Amino acid sequence: MILLGLICLTLIPNAFIAGLHDVPNAIAIPVRTRALTPPAATRLAAGFNTLGVLLALPLGIYLYTWFEFPQMEPRLLLAVVFSAALALFGWNLFTYLRGMPTSTTHALLAGFLGGTLAAAVVADLDFEQVLAMPWAGAALTLLLSPLAAFGLAYLLVFVAVRFARGEDPDAVNTTSRMTQAVSVGVTSLGTGLQQGQRFSFVLLTALVAAEVDDAQMWLPYAYVGFALMIGAGCLSGGWRIGHTLGHRLVEIDPLRGMVATTSTSALLFIGSLGFALPLSTSLTAASTVIGAGSNQRFTTVHWRQFRRICRYWVLTPIAAGTATAVFTLALSPLLR
Repeated sequence: MILLGLICLTLIPNAFIAGLHDVPNAIAIPVRTRALTPPAATRLAAGFNTLGVLLALPLGIYLYTWFEFPQMEPRLLLAVVFSAALALFGWNLFTYLRGMPTSTTHALLAGFLGGTLAAAVVADLDFEQVLAMPWAGAALTLLLSPLAAFGLAYLLVFVAVRFARGEDPDAVNTTSRMTQAVSVGVTSLGTGLQQGQRFSFVLLTALVAAEVDDAQMWLPYAYVGFALMIGAGCLSGGWRIGHTLGHRLVEIDPLRGMVATTSTSALLFIGSLGFALPLSTSLTAASTVIGAGSNQRFTTVHWRQFRRICRYWVLTPIAAGTATAVFTLALSPLLR
C-alpha cells in the first residue's frame, strides 16, 4: 500500500507537468501568428484539455488496452509502475527546462518496458511474455509518426497555396488565423482525451496490482483530479517549449501556420483516437511545423535547432527506460 500511495502522489505533479508540456503544441503557432493572444490561447487550451480528460471516461475511449504486463508479483509490478512514473516526471521536468518538445507517451511506454526488463532480472518472469510486449509498436510510431506529420503538412501547403492564389492576402490571413483559433480547441480536446487515458491506465494498473476492491470505482474521482491538474498546467502556457516551437524552429506565415495546426489536429484524432496508436502530440506538432514551414520559396527552417530536438526525441525512450530500470532494481531489495 505504501507503493500505491507513492504512485498516487507522483501522478499529481506528473499530470501538472504533462499539461505544461503539451499545451505549447496547441497554442505556440496561433500565438506566433497572432491568431490568439497568449492569455486567450492558454485559457482556451486549458478549458478544452480539461474537457477532454473528463470526456474520456464516459466516451469509453481506451488507448492502452493493447498494453499488457507479463505476469509478476503485485509488489514488483507496483515497483515498476512507480519507477516509470518517477522517471517520467524527472525527464519531463528536465526537457521542459531545456525547452524541448518531447513525448510523454513514449517516455511512459519506454519506462514500462525498461522496468519490466529489470523485473525480469530480479524475478523469474516468463521471458516469452517479456518479448511479446509491444516493443515494435512504440518504436515504429516514434520513428514513423514524425515523418508522416512532416509529409502531410508539406503536401497540404501546396493545396492551401492553390486555394489562396488570387485571393486578397488580408482575407487569407484572417481565415487562416480563425482556423488556427479553432484548431487550438480541437487539438487540446484530443490531447486531453489522450492524457486522461494515459494516467488512468497507470492508476488502474496500480490499483489492480494492489488488490484494491472495486478499482474501477475510483476512476471518476481520478479523472476529475487529473483534469484539474492538467488544466492548471495548461494555464501556465508552457512558454519555454512554446518559444522553441513558435520562434526558434521556422519563420512561418498564417497560411502555413494553419496547415501545421490543422495537420496536428487531424493526425491526433485519426491516429491516436481512431486507431489507438501511441502517437505523441509533441512530436506531431513539431514535425508539422517543420513540414509546413519548409515548403516555402526561401529557406526559413532552423535545421540546427530541429536536429537538437531530434536528439532529445531519440534520448527520450533511452533515458526513461534506463532510469525506470535503475529505480526498479534499486527498489527490488526492499520488496523481499
